Amino acid sequence: MKSVIFLLIMLGTALPLCAQEPDSPLSFNTSYNKEEDLVTKIFGKNRLLLISEFLKISPVEARSFEEALLEYEEEKSPWFTERMTLLKMYNEEFSSLDERKMNSLTKQFMNNDLDFSRLQMRYFRRMNKLLGATRAAQFFQLDNYLEQTTRAYVQHQLPFIKELESDRQSKQNKPVATR
Repeated sequence: MKSVIFLLIMLGTALPLCAQEPDSPLSFNTSYNKEEDLVTKIFGKNRLLLISEFLKISPVEARSFEEALLEYEEEKSPWFTERMTLLKMYNEEFSSLDERKMNSLTKQFMNNDLDFSRLQMRYFRRMNKLLGATRAAQFFQLDNYLEQTTRAYVQHQLPFIKELESDRQSKQNKPVATR
């Protein structure tokens, strides 16, 4: 039961590859395969602009900051790709997920989150040197906010496990209509 609850939480941690309906704005459309595209879709500005404005990056800091942010986003890319792969797997196989598969998928989500946390720790040190402790903390506060917002956006597109189970059970218990 704990793994099912945790998976529900984890399923909210990804992005656009997980739409249920083909005409949904989050369908498996390549234009939304990148987190940046989704951030722009939700906020109307790209990540760099949002963060630069929020942190009030000075012209003197701009080049170093943009370089650090670009490297951070590049290192974040494999994490994001893995997250999308896991969500795509869930989305395509949700009707056949048994306890063993659910357990494995949940552990993969947890490991993915651990990898992301380690990445953030490495870059916090770098941003701390570049911006100071307060603005580095603000950077990660905003980065986490953007991440959580996109997670919620995608979560809205995913079916809930309990909902799936009740649908499956009601279909199994439903008498077959005869003419």
